[in-house]
Amino acid sequence: MFKRLLPKEEKYFEDFKEIISYIQQSAKITYDFFAADSYDPDIYLKLKPFQNRRDEITSKVIKRLNKTFITPFDREDIFALVKRLNAIGDNLFGATVRVDTYCVTQKVEGALDLISIVLLQIKELENVLQDLRNKNENINECKTVQDLETEADNVYRRELKKLFSTEKNPLEIFKKKEILDILENACDKCQSAANVIIQILIKNA
Repeated sequence: MFKRLLPKEEKYFEDFKEIISYIQQSAKITYDFFAADSYDPDIYLKLKPFQNRRDEITSKVIKRLNKTFITPFDREDIFALVKRLNAIGDNLFGATVRVDTYCVTQKVEGALDLISIVLLQIKELENVLQDLRNKNENINECKTVQDLETEADNVYRRELKKLFSTEKNPLEIFKKKEILDILENACDKCQSAANVIIQILIKNA
């Protein structure tokens, strides 16, 4: 009873809102990167500030969890959500930087399709996170994220099949496959974040 009377730390909702905003900006830059006729060699400089800011927020949330007595929902769910959100941005950063590191000059077929799906997933996550403070049951939006991840799996398999059947250079296969792997993993992380949100909504229904 006493625990219920204590004020809950509400800053976490602002943290979620801020981190998804940075992820969305990173995703848009990543989309433009893979959509361009030639890859931008300065992509690291454009994305690194967003990665740094996301890492700062994640660290801040973890430190606050160790000090806050009352949280708006289970602290392990807060920890899981912020980690999974941050992982989306890490994958976007990793995919683009590898293009530069591996000196990839040819288009990575399928990359633009995958980042397009990530952008749709992020938009759905942004919508549900905005309403999470009021515990509105936006489970349908979370399920949309899951459905999009299934679509990403289909794109990934299609492009791998095409890559292995058309590319003759083993080194190019390795480079392009890893980039596709990371982008597909970004879709997986979006789904993982949606799963955590569903868990939160069910627990607090």
